[in-house]
Amino acid sequence: MPDTPQPGACAGLAAALLHFSGGLRILATSREALGVSGELTWPVPPLSFPDAHALPPVEELGGIESVRLFVERARYRRPDFVLDSGNASSVAEICMRLEGIPLAIELAAAMVGTLSVEQISGRLGHSLGLLSGRDRTVPERQRTLRGSLD
Repeated sequence: MPDTPQPGACAGLAAALLHFSGGLRILATSREALGVSGELTWPVPPLSFPDAHALPPVEELGGIESVRLFVERARYRRPDFVLDSGNASSVAEICMRLEGIPLAIELAAAMVGTLSVEQISGRLGHSLGLLSGRDRTVPERQRTLRGSLD
């Protein structure tokens, strides 16, 4: 049995639900469109990310989309995590290396608590294998950055 439903099965279910449930709307996220009548698609671009070589002040850095996501997700692992002058350059480097890709940023932030942001930043240059999710309930393609890129 496959890890996730096949695209055709999802499209069939969505079409049936829409047909039999007047006024129903479905919000789905996927790498590809379902291909059902009336479907609207919106490409989601990467988040903005800082130039790690020309860092703005910490207060401004925290307003950049990818940095804000990293800090929010890091707090899931370590509630006392704060962006400060001591870790700002490493957080910026992480977000820059990951090019604002939300899933990659979430996987990196999930390592906070196990590794320091400096260690995460340093190891990103060596291997995409560092960014592996621990949630075994999600499909393999969402557990690692390598799986997402593949």
